[in-house]
Amino acid sequence: MPGSSMLLPPSRDVRRPRTGPALLPVHAPPSWDSASTRAVLERCLDLWRRYEAQTVDPAVSPHDDMLVDTPEGRAHYRDVGLSALRLITEAMLLTGRTDPGRILDLPCGGGRVTRHLVKFFPEAEVAVADLDARKVADVVAQFGVTEIAGSKDFSAPLPGAYDLIFVGSLVTHFDAPLFARAVNVMIDALAPGGVLVLTSAGRNWAALSRTEDRDKGLVPLRWWRAARALLGGPKGSDRLRVLEDDYARHGFGYTEVRSWTRLYGQSYGGSYAAPSWLMRLVEEREDALVIGLKERGFDNLLDATLIQRAR
Repeated sequence: MPGSSMLLPPSRDVRRPRTGPALLPVHAPPSWDSASTRAVLERCLDLWRRYEAQTVDPAVSPHDDMLVDTPEGRAHYRDVGLSALRLITEAMLLTGRTDPGRILDLPCGGGRVTRHLVKFFPEAEVAVADLDARKVADVVAQFGVTEIAGSKDFSAPLPGAYDLIFVGSLVTHFDAPLFARAVNVMIDALAPGGVLVLTSAGRNWAALSRTEDRDKGLVPLRWWRAARALLGGPKGSDRLRVLEDDYARHGFGYTEVRSWTRLYGQSYGGSYAAPSWLMRLVEEREDALVIGLKERGFDNLLDATLIQRAR
């Protein structure tokens, strides 16, 4: 597949020489004369008006662990779904493509974003996937969408070709090789002109995590491991070590969560990807265009990168 050589080494070895800029293919941009621009704007407004005239299904699956069941938690749950629609609207404005026929929500979780997609694009065919089969079953039954099968380690292509792929918090849990492989597989699954909306934990999340660990008085493991072996001592922070070493030097850091790794059968944890690191990942493909980067664009926390498959 295109970009399959783009498998980065583990986060502690993420330094790599550049292979040279990829020559982007001839790509016909959308027409931006006044009539076509007005048509795109009006179509987006029509979509929002129709969406707001409907009722989004408020029922939440008992398997959905993204909901904090308080009035504030339910309001936040809804706002996260709305932030996905805003990002998708921005992608439509940037590309002039306002009517995706096939959409993939990956991972769908308990339908936090799916419930909005089916109302915003009722004519579209919406597909979903998630590692948690219980959540997928609930989402398929509740929203009438289609389940697709995919490899959890992205070692196989995604089935189908999509006009829009929305990826919530997924690569935020991957180490560098899996992160890179997943992004390439997702881009490969786009139809010509299709758009990937990819969310990732960037410098905002890294800064919050570093401050959190320092406020707790945690120190990097390398500072206290030897002393603790002899004398005992305070709990250290592997996350702080990664942030002050791998992320600070190379723009990517990853810490494994062992309980998650046992649960999913592959390394799973938390990753931090600086915008510059992510741009290097995409820029080596000859068939992908970065059309937008919005730091803290999803839930006012995760970065959102908009990538279009060249026609």
